[in-house]
Order: sequence, then structure tokens, then C-alpha cells
Amino acid sequence: EVHHPGATPTPVPTSKAFKFLFVGGTIGRKGADLLLDTYLKTFRRSDDVCLVIKDFGGKSAYQGQTLSDRIRAAQADPAAPEIVYLDREMPERELAGLYTACDCLVHPYRGEGFGLPVLEAMACALPVICTGGGSTDDFATEEFVHRVPAFREFVGTEGSGIKLDHRGWWLSPDPEALVHALREAVAEATPWRERARKGAAHVAAHWTWKHTAQA
Repeated sequence: EVHHPGATPTPVPTSKAFKFLFVGGTIGRKGADLLLDTYLKTFRRSDDVCLVIKDFGGKSAYQGQTLSDRIRAAQADPAAPEIVYLDREMPERELAGLYTACDCLVHPYRGEGFGLPVLEAMACALPVICTGGGSTDDFATEEFVHRVPAFREFVGTEGSGIKLDHRGWWLSPDPEALVHALREAVAEATPWRERARKGAAHVAAHWTWKHTAQA
């Protein structure tokens, strides 16, 4: 009822034609650093693109862990491609409008329990680039989204100060494949939109609260 293709777009302060979107905490596990580095490497200020970053948890769960300083430094670089950084709390309907206002969600995560922003973006018929081989494989298939190949990277026996009961790992998305995906999203915007519309229909039919409760 909230996340759907007809959600009223939320105004984004940019005149750029193509808007990439990241939604989530800008922490290592969610791959925000990989996205930022790749975006800055792939585009210039003269390119007609913008990266919209909707940060979460900077004043609560992820306090002191976000990329806010690096993002603001990139914004201040006159040669860097445009970035719009949003770190305020946003009502659910306004967030849904952020999906419909943009042109592609990019979520190159290293580890996710579910990956709700990917499902929300799909529900809004927004083209998606996300990591392959993780939790989002349950719903974000190649039929509907662009998946970036990734391999397992072992990270030791501790995570965020918590001891693990085995040698821990997370996914490491292929950075060159991500560069290619960002460029393709812009160059092939029309067919990507068509694929996203099929994804929205799939989510509406199979990923509602009622359907999940029945399952």
C-alpha cells in the first residue's frame, strides 16, 4: 500500500537527469564505501548523473560508523560527480517517493540479513543493482534486477567486537563488475525500466505481508 510504482515522488535537490540511489546505513557491511569509491571513479561532475544517499542510523545504531565525513568531502570536490546526502529521518511514504523519484537503486552489500531496501525498490518498479549470492537472492533474481558477482572473503573470528563461533566471512562484490553495471544502468535505462516493472508485479503478487503470513 505504501511502496508501489505510483508513490508520489519525493523532490530531490538536483538538476541531473539520472539519479542513482542508496538506502541504508553507510557502514562497511552494506557496501556504501564500495559504492562511493566506484561512483567517484566512474563518473565526473560533467556527467548527467547524481548519487542520492539516504543514510540510516547515524544517530543511533550506527553512530560513529557512517561515511558522512567522506561523503561531504566528495561533495566539496568540484571535479567529483554530484552527490545528494540525506541523513534526516524520513516518513515511510516519503521514503517510497524517494524510490520513485530516482532511476536505479544500488546496494552492493557485503552482508545482509534480508535487504529490505532492495525489495522496497523492486515494489516501486525501480531498477536495482545488488550483490549476487546473498540474502536478496530469495527475491531479487536476474529476471528482475542486475546482480553483481561476488566471492566469499574471510574476515576473521570477530565481527563488530563480537566473537564468532567460526571463521567469519562476508561477500566481496566484484568492483569492475559494479563499474560496468553503473554505466549500463544509464546507457540501457529503458530496458532496465521494463525489467523493473516485471519485478514490481512479482513483488505485488508474492511478497505482501499477507502472502508471507500464509507461507
